[in-house]
Amino acid sequence: MAVGSFGGAGGMLLLALGTALQSCSCESRFGKAQVVFVGASIMEGWDFDHYFPGRDFAKVIHYEADKTQVWNQVARRKPRIVVVKECAAYFYAEGGTPVADYQGIMTRMVDLCRGIGAAPVLATTVPVDVGAGDCTQPQLDDIRAFNAWVRAYCASQGIVCLDLEAAIVDAEGQLPADCHDGDGLHPNGTGYDRLSVPVIPALERAGL
Repeated sequence: MAVGSFGGAGGMLLLALGTALQSCSCESRFGKAQVVFVGASIMEGWDFDHYFPGRDFAKVIHYEADKTQVWNQVARRKPRIVVVKECAAYFYAEGGTPVADYQGIMTRMVDLCRGIGAAPVLATTVPVDVGAGDCTQPQLDDIRAFNAWVRAYCASQGIVCLDLEAAIVDAEGQLPADCHDGDGLHPNGTGYDRLSVPVIPALERAGL
């Protein structure tokens, strides 16, 4: 399986959507924004108008793990802050996810942000609910390993971490059943309620 490809039936649907939506932004494509969020399906489904009304936020949606591929769209917005998030769908159901490759993507995004004077904010990946949809324990284990690296890297580099995992995880370290839409991966309204709580505090630490 290629780096950043999706696993399972849900992943195939996301990949198909990515063919049409790849590199698209949710607002006017190149308008300026104070904060740009770079992500995929979870980011696209996040209702910023509801959770962050009046904020100068924009999204750049890209359905592949390598978000450097849409850097030009990010840079053209001249953001003060860039939030980078990887989706759980990029983590393989069978395990063996190339986590080191995803780490490299994050570090390159940090360098690109700093190159234009923007503050990078790295988000942890939202966990999955093992047994729901196509979600598995090996997939969750890889997500946890990646998130541990994100926290440690942010701490070592003086970067703000938007810890979405900590905002939503249950006692078993998974996405709670009442927080997703049934596929074990994508948040429902309750899930987005929880994920939205740490966003503004994290951005304020980054200089919002």
